[in-house]
Amino acid sequence: MTVENCGRQVTIERAPQRLYVIGGEAGTLVHAAGGADRVAVFAPLKDEPLGAAAEPLGRAEQQPIKNSKDISREVIIGAAPDMVVTFGLNDFGPDELAAAGIPTLIVSGYCGGFGAGQSDVHDPLEELYRDIETLGRVLGTEQQAKDAVTGLRGRVDAVREKARQSPPADTATAALFIAGPDAQPGAYGKRSMIHQQMESVGLVNVFAGTDERYFEPNTEALIKAAPQRIVALYEAADTTEDAVRRAVTGRADLAAIPAVASDDILVLDFFYSGHGTLAVDGLEQLAAQLAA
Repeated sequence: MTVENCGRQVTIERAPQRLYVIGGEAGTLVHAAGGADRVAVFAPLKDEPLGAAAEPLGRAEQQPIKNSKDISREVIIGAAPDMVVTFGLNDFGPDELAAAGIPTLIVSGYCGGFGAGQSDVHDPLEELYRDIETLGRVLGTEQQAKDAVTGLRGRVDAVREKARQSPPADTATAALFIAGPDAQPGAYGKRSMIHQQMESVGLVNVFAGTDERYFEPNTEALIKAAPQRIVALYEAADTTEDAVRRAVTGRADLAAIPAVASDDILVLDFFYSGHGTLAVDGLEQLAAQLAA
């Protein structure tokens, strides 16, 4: 079988039985496709939430990583997998694993890379569904994959319909990554999953005109954008929701932003705005916060 992945034609000679899965997003996609029992080695990021996939993925050999720099070609090849599913490969590429007889599928949301600003994706949710269906074909679990996609689509449609029936007020919103009280916030453009999540709950991304996934605007650009609401993304292992809110509202240089002045801050764990199935959980969490 040959499938297209990130512009590459990937040939898989037989249904894989020994997967090496890197990152929770890839893990949730494999789980949704019905392949969690094929995962031989799982390398999640430290403290990464996995939702319903946590227990089945926990049965595999665990090789947690701190960041993408910990991804090792030698370790992967040494584990003798028959396929790799990952969010990226850092200092080496799929061709090097293919030379060792190991095909690689990369999460479509990271086809352009996983660094700031890098993305080839225009419709992150559709790419998420497509990834699950592709994995289902490769693993021979097509029906499970189709059922999973149907369920995810239904949940997304339910949120969108509720937003249409009861649209939120003050829709102009900025999604910002908050690393700490003194760090310059990063922002998300139209190629990000959080952009699509905001659209789905009836919000308007003030940086929708930025054709990137993630970028770092200066303070003047943030003030000029004048968001009435902020979605503050954060890593739960590093801080708390209250600390994130204070990191935004406590900054004097951001006081002129309407959302800061009115303390209209939504918070979302960064991992719930990625390119795995937790993006749908994150969408529901945003909708619940808006409805509260």
